[in-house]
Amino acid sequence: MKIFGRQRAVGLDIGAGVVRALVLEGTPGKARITGTAGVSIAAGGGGTATAQAIHAALAQAHADGEPVVAAVGGPDVVVRQLTLPPLPTNRVLQALELQHREFGLLPSSEGLLDAQVLRRSKKNCLVLAVSAPKPVVESRLRLLEQAAVKVRTLEVEALAVLNAVLHIGRLEPRELLVALDLGEERAVLCLLSKQGPVVVRHLDAGASAIVEQLRRAGVAVPNARAPLETPREDVDAGPVAEACRGVVRRIADEIRMSLAFYRSEYDRESLPRYLLSGWLRVPRLNRWLTDELRLESPFEVIDPFRAVRVTAAQGETNESAGPEFVQAFGLALRAL
Repeated sequence: MKIFGRQRAVGLDIGAGVVRALVLEGTPGKARITGTAGVSIAAGGGGTATAQAIHAALAQAHADGEPVVAAVGGPDVVVRQLTLPPLPTNRVLQALELQHREFGLLPSSEGLLDAQVLRRSKKNCLVLAVSAPKPVVESRLRLLEQAAVKVRTLEVEALAVLNAVLHIGRLEPRELLVALDLGEERAVLCLLSKQGPVVVRHLDAGASAIVEQLRRAGVAVPNARAPLETPREDVDAGPVAEACRGVVRRIADEIRMSLAFYRSEYDRESLPRYLLSGWLRVPRLNRWLTDELRLESPFEVIDPFRAVRVTAAQGETNESAGPEFVQAFGLALRAL
C-alpha cells in the first residue's frame, strides 16, 4: 500500500493475550519502523476483548483503518517444502490437491491450500506448500471482520517468523539456522539451510508454562500477557532458575531432537547457528537454554528494532519488546 508515494505495510500479530502491531515503510532492503504498539487483551473477554485490543494497537501504531497482514498458526497448520516435476505455475495447486495424502496435506474438503514456487529448473520445481484447516482460517477471518479490519494478506505465523529471521539474521551458505520464537502459549522452531528444506515444529511450551512454574514456586511473576516488569533475581541458581529449569530442559530437548533429525535426513555438513526471539522477560533465559544445549556461545537475539531504522517509539518499554515483535515485523515485511 502506498500513502503519499510511500510504500507502507502493517503487520498484525494476534496472540493469546497480547495484540502487537508494527508498521514498516520503504523497501525490504531499506525498511524503517514508523509505528508500533502492544496492547494486552482483557482476560475473559473473548472475541470482543480481542477486537478491542486490535483497535487499540492499530490506533497506537497510527495504522487505524489500514489493511493489515495477519496470520494463522498452530500445530494444525502444515508447512511442507516439496519437490515436484517442472509443472506450470498454474498447475502446482492442482498437483498438490491430487497428491495431498502423499504430501501430508489436508484434502480440499477440510483445508485451504496455498503454494509458492521457490526455485524452478528443467528437471523439477521446489515448492513451499501451506495447508491450514478451514475452521482455523475462518475463525481468524471472523475475528478480523468483527474488529472491522481489512485484511491485505493472511499468512502463516511460522513463515512470518522465518521471514523476519532470514531478513535480520542473513543465512550464509554453510549455515543451518535453528530459530526459536518463544510465544505466549507455545514456541515455534524453524530449521533451514541452503542444502535442506524448511522444517517447522510447534513446541508445547511457551511463556505461559514458564510463568506457571514461577507462580508455583512463589516467585515474582512477569505477566505473560503484558508484563512491564521482570524478576530482579539475576543469578543462575535460586528460585527463578529452579522454577524454569524443567520448561527450559523440555525446549532444549525438542531443539536437540529436531536438529538431529534435520542433520540425519537433509544436511550433515552445515554448522548450526542458533537464533532466539519472542518472550524473553526472565533474566538468564538465554543462558539456561545455551547451557542445556551445551553451546559454546549464547543464542543470537533477533530484534527488529536493532536491525532496521526506527522512527517511532517502541510499543513497550522493557528490553524484550524488540524480540517480541518479530512476528509482526515478519508479517509487515511480506507486504513491502
